[in-house]
Amino acid sequence: MNADDELAFLRAFEQTAVTKPQIVADNVLTGIFLTDIRYRTALTALLLQEAVEAGRRLALVCAALAGRTIPPARALARPLPNLDEWQAFAEAVGGFEESAQILDWLHVDTSALLSAEEMIAFGGLSRLNSAVRVLQDGPPEVSTERDEAGTAILVLRAYTRTGERAEVRLPLVDDQIIALGDMAGDFVAWTRDFLGAYLDARSGR
Repeated sequence: MNADDELAFLRAFEQTAVTKPQIVADNVLTGIFLTDIRYRTALTALLLQEAVEAGRRLALVCAALAGRTIPPARALARPLPNLDEWQAFAEAVGGFEESAQILDWLHVDTSALLSAEEMIAFGGLSRLNSAVRVLQDGPPEVSTERDEAGTAILVLRAYTRTGERAEVRLPLVDDQIIALGDMAGDFVAWTRDFLGAYLDARSGR
């Protein structure tokens, strides 16, 4: 792949694969509170899947930019990070105290400073570990249960690659649902910012 083809691939990746979770999440949020309550479980599960996909794409892009042992375009053609790779990413980000450290890690300039600041302020990417574990191999089983207070709880279950049963639970309340959409949007924005800074530098902008 020559330089022009690589840049074209990366721009297409940014505009499609990276932005897709936000597009889906925005459309779900537009209608989730207006649609029949019976559909809220499925739509919230979809929001969680999109937020996790956006996070894993963020991890994929960060690994590609931080490593540079192979061309980023080739690195981004890999499958999304599995649980172990996600946890390594979350731990790496958790070890940074200043936004400049993230920019140095990714080898990008200060045009991505705001996203680096927001990623540090987000704190605790590892809170998604359970969701990544359940979702890493495809769509899970989705159901709703009630807790002792009567609150509806979204439950996602799946078998891991080692045959273990995994699950993640999320209250089906408005602020949690909105937070999933916001999370997907944040992850997408940071990914586009970091990748955009790399592309601008490659393009001499």
